[in-house]
Amino acid sequence: MAKFIPIVICFVIASTRLIVHAEPECVDIHAFLKDTSALMRSLPDHTYPVFNLCTADTAQKTFHSAVTFYRNMSNSPPCKKYLENNRLTVYQSIYAELTGLWDAANCEACTGAVNDTAKFMNLSNTLDACFARSKTPCVSCDTDYQNVQQFYASINKKQHGSGMCFDIEDRMNQTRRIWSGQYNCCKDKRHSMVIFASIASVVCVLPFLFYTLMHLAATRRERLRLSLLIVNDEPDQPSGSRNNNGVIRNSDMERIVEVDDDEENHANDSDSDGDSFHKKPPTAKFNNLDVKEGNLLDVSEFEHSSSILQPQPDPVGHKHDRHEKESEDESLLQ
Repeated sequence: MAKFIPIVICFVIASTRLIVHAEPECVDIHAFLKDTSALMRSLPDHTYPVFNLCTADTAQKTFHSAVTFYRNMSNSPPCKKYLENNRLTVYQSIYAELTGLWDAANCEACTGAVNDTAKFMNLSNTLDACFARSKTPCVSCDTDYQNVQQFYASINKKQHGSGMCFDIEDRMNQTRRIWSGQYNCCKDKRHSMVIFASIASVVCVLPFLFYTLMHLAATRRERLRLSLLIVNDEPDQPSGSRNNNGVIRNSDMERIVEVDDDEENHANDSDSDGDSFHKKPPTAKFNNLDVKEGNLLDVSEFEHSSSILQPQPDPVGHKHDRHEKESEDESLLQ
């Protein structure tokens, strides 16, 4: 017996030295990994058929427990070596994935408004029960559906654009899908869509109709303008127009003096007889322009005839003979 006493003493001393010099173990890191793994394994149960990760009690407890262990691990000296000496930052990446999933679902909106979340879930459960027992859900469950719809709108208004909790949002989407798709209860919505489509079609057609009418009006106005220009250039009235010779026919002139073709012969006979010193004015006849078909005298021809009718100066010999005849007549009368 005395032989075993030194062996026992040596064993006790060795055990004591191992306990004293052993490094303390990081318990928080194992707890963090355990809770994270449990939450990841439960995701299939919280994502189908309806997403309820944020409102499930077990999921909330597991998430908050994992976050607590990670924060303790970050502040614990025995655990810092796992965080600081790891070049891949494995634990930091796992924590970022966990919090990223929670933030993507906007779960804080559910946990921060517990009363509103619980009331919405109760209204939704009441509507689901009505769907299950009713054969005419569009009539029997209309009140329950309107209650869920109105309360969801009030919650969305309270968020002020900060984001809706995905549990509530997905539950409302599923309810609307069942109400309109499965039971076809949105008849008023179809009617409103028909009205909207009709109004949109009319609004789209109005600009094309407007520009078409404007184009037709502009074309008609241009045609009228061209027709007025043609009428001004070529009027139908005979007065004030131009004939082929370029002679202007004035509508204010009623008559024009036309010189007889025998005026030249008459002037020559009067000069040769010497009956009078002054010439008798040539006879003229009038041409009435009131007749639509009339031959007008060319201005150039009229000027030429006028130049012929002007009196020519008497020659000296003719004046001398006239003077002798007058003297003979006076001698006979004495």
